Amino acid sequence: MALTWISNDFDRNTKAYITIEKQRRLFISAGARRVIGLPTDGPFYLSVAYDAAEKRIVVGKPELVKQPDVKPFKFDKRGNVSAWPFLRKIGIDFDKLPQRYYLIGDGEASKQPYLAYPKGTYAFQLDE
Repeated sequence: MALTWISNDFDRNTKAYITIEKQRRLFISAGARRVIGLPTDGPFYLSVAYDAAEKRIVVGKPELVKQPDVKPFKFDKRGNVSAWPFLRKIGIDFDKLPQRYYLIGDGEASKQPYLAYPKGTYAFQLDE
């Protein structure tokens, strides 16, 4: 009998995505944290926007994406935050959760020629 050895590589940790979990939390993957330049061992803040027409979540560091009257979300060290304010504002049906959004391109949205988002933001497309 031949054995197939399996390596403990977490390919999912290299993918950059945001999940709206069934427990009504936003989760930022380790891959997304790496691309955006967020800490991997402590809490962090992100400004969050939603493009309803394109079904995209757009995020950016608050110090780079200054939006008046917008309070950034404070994520815990695991990359989670309550999604209630987000879900209330955009009106996603709770029965359609969880939803996963993958990073478009490999970096800043403003550097993607087909995206017209502000400098310092990262766009994540709904995986349907």
